[in-house]
Amino acid sequence: MITYRQAAPDDVRPALDLALRMFIKFQMPDYEPQALEHFKAAHINNENYIHDYTSGKYKMFVALDNNKIVGMINEHGINHHISEMVVDGEYHRRGIATELMNKMICALKLIGVDRITLTSSPYGLPFYLNYGFTPIDNEKRINGFVFTPMEYTPNEIWDVLDADGNKTGRYHERGRKMAAGDYHLVVHVWKHNSRGEWLIDKRAVREVDDLGGKWETTGGSAVAGDDSLTAALREAKEELGINLDPNKGTLFQRIARHGNDGRTWFQDAWVFEHDCPIDAVRFQEGETCDAMWATTKKIREMMAAGEFLNKRFYPYFDEMVEKWGAR
Repeated sequence: MITYRQAAPDDVRPALDLALRMFIKFQMPDYEPQALEHFKAAHINNENYIHDYTSGKYKMFVALDNNKIVGMINEHGINHHISEMVVDGEYHRRGIATELMNKMICALKLIGVDRITLTSSPYGLPFYLNYGFTPIDNEKRINGFVFTPMEYTPNEIWDVLDADGNKTGRYHERGRKMAAGDYHLVVHVWKHNSRGEWLIDKRAVREVDDLGGKWETTGGSAVAGDDSLTAALREAKEELGINLDPNKGTLFQRIARHGNDGRTWFQDAWVFEHDCPIDAVRFQEGETCDAMWATTKKIREMMAAGEFLNKRFYPYFDEMVEKWGAR
């Protein structure tokens, strides 16, 4: 079984030795002879470079088969440029490179990095393109190297939860397939006023969202570091510009959901007592475009007409409105 970890000081030199062997085997055929000496001088025989990883100044992750390092990825420089990523040839096509990249992307995004760069060899170009990196310049030839400058913009990062809803200490980038048995957290945020109405909002129309233009309640995924309440308060602030009182919120229900595509997530439904005029609502560009206070009866009518997300999205709806007094 392949395991992954952030490199310990004793991992650094063996990981760089692997990088050298794979550089010679897979990349040198595309390079001129002097590239090897440049690579050794910059990465293998450079004590300052090595110290940057043994000291923890920059990040390196390794993949291990038992205690054998079979893959590595590292970043370097003030711009968090990915310096090297290699996998032992005997372990290719097992998803190791993808998992190493996932770990680096999550680690960098979590410290606030919003643009990740690398220079791809001709050998590595298909992998990086498939992962989502974009070329930002034409192919270059410098010091015997042949490379294409590339960049990547990471998405938000989620905590990975286990089947009991506990954080595993692992992270996941939104938009990528989660492993079997892994969950993330989604919150639904219902706002109920003193007149017995619900504050609902309309989704902005987007090309990537076939639910655009539908009415709904505020909701979204918890990002790394959030607990459920924090996520609920943040979503309401981001999507509608309102500040909910955490002391007036109730976690009504948690449901484990399973999608037809194999995705699994926990869905927390919150109800907050909240009064505000509609003109106090501020819409998030690209996410929301309208809002209104509506009775339960009105929402049911909108669901029946296909204007509001249906009970497939809110399986707890009938029980919730009954508890809060349907109108």
